[in-house]
Amino acid sequence: MITTSLVLIGIQFYCGISTATTLTSGATACTNLTTLLGLGKVSSNPLDLRYIASREDYWNGLQSVYQPSCIVYPVSAQDVSIALQAIRVSGSRFAVKAGGHNTNNFFSSVDNGVLIDLGSMNGKSHNSSSTLATYEPGSTFGELYDYYAQFGRTVLGPTLAGVGTGAALGGGLSYLSPQYGMACDDFRELEVVLPSGEIVIASPESYADLFFGLRGGGGNAYGVVTKYTVQSRPIGRLYAGNLVYLFEQNDAVVDAIQAFMQYNPDPKASIVATYLKLPTPDLDLNLDEAILMFLVYDGPDAGDLFKNFTSIPYLLNTMSLKTYPEVINMPIPFLAELTRGDNIFRVGVHRVIDDDSHERAIGAWRDWAETNKGAYELLTFDYEPVPKSLTDASNAQNGGNAMQMPDGPWVWISYILETPQGMSQADYDAVQASFAKMVDSVGNAGGLPLFVNDAGFDQNPLATFSTYSELQQIKAKYDPDGFFAQKTGGWSFA
Repeated sequence: MITTSLVLIGIQFYCGISTATTLTSGATACTNLTTLLGLGKVSSNPLDLRYIASREDYWNGLQSVYQPSCIVYPVSAQDVSIALQAIRVSGSRFAVKAGGHNTNNFFSSVDNGVLIDLGSMNGKSHNSSSTLATYEPGSTFGELYDYYAQFGRTVLGPTLAGVGTGAALGGGLSYLSPQYGMACDDFRELEVVLPSGEIVIASPESYADLFFGLRGGGGNAYGVVTKYTVQSRPIGRLYAGNLVYLFEQNDAVVDAIQAFMQYNPDPKASIVATYLKLPTPDLDLNLDEAILMFLVYDGPDAGDLFKNFTSIPYLLNTMSLKTYPEVINMPIPFLAELTRGDNIFRVGVHRVIDDDSHERAIGAWRDWAETNKGAYELLTFDYEPVPKSLTDASNAQNGGNAMQMPDGPWVWISYILETPQGMSQADYDAVQASFAKMVDSVGNAGGLPLFVNDAGFDQNPLATFSTYSELQQIKAKYDPDGFFAQKTGGWSFA
């Protein structure tokens, strides 16, 4: 435990000077932070290139319209602690940003408050004896995968390279998850700056309740994670690639996905299915839509595991031996990262056995796309299977994560809507409401958790966890005065 009482005394002294002025709370915090941390770690100038880069680098471009009073660039947990304490005393709003991939308003963005950009905290290491990896929150997972590949190892994380480390706190679904569980299941120790500014080490032996809540429950609620210690995993060459189909193969592909989710015998095999819709008129040629399969086998020979997919007529097949970074960066960057536009996530969850709701979800999504041409630049519908091997691996580690994964197989459905830039607020609100109504019309399976990483702001995935009441208690313990709850974005514990 690292105490911060002397720092707090200093902050109170500086804030006592500044709050006598007529500055807003955000500007007050920024003035004090500049004094405490120095100009090198704080920028209040909207023309500063660092400020511009931090403000504009969001996967949902709509987050870039907000203008922080200043941006803090910490290089240590101590810097984060000072920042939180100064923000608390000033009464300012704030946000914490790692990769900026969350699409929800104010989850990693702030207007007239303090933005804490963790991008300068990018240290990483690997211990060949223990096979434990450590990394700070400022790297993207693509950078982490590249770094650990030199050791013949990798860490679990999302299937896109540009996503920040906060994705692991929300669970983190990997191509390797059917073998090892979610990314958060591989956590072994977390350095956390609590809402009070205190710096603690959370693990199964110390602050175990906090450690539990951070493993799949998201990060904004309990504090700021400034260092991850995780179990690395061996990685070599993988047999992987993409198959691209026209939508006329939809029924055959859905049947192949269903069969794989139910009957795949090998946890080294993993799939993600992405359905794409463009706003162009289809002219009955099916040129506005496609199905993109990601097929990954952790080894050089998948045998016949993907035969149900390769036997369907396809437009493109890129299956070959690849390194893990090559797998993460497939196919072409446009499709792998989609686009940094006006993007919004929503999520659904469905059972696989004796349940066709995921098929009805595709139908509802496609019908909405056909009747809302011009209301989107891009639509995607993603199958993210959760096999029993994954839930078994998850629940075997440290008592399971905050989701307490129910037995698979089941599937998360991720919906992404990218709206045209420049829409009026009224049109934007109408499109969002219509899209949400479409997703909600299918319903979700009872007793299964929504995926934090893909959830819309109003879906409150934590309330679908069987551990919700326990998470509420953890929240109340570590944020007793509601500082994080009131001053930054995140999921509600009400």
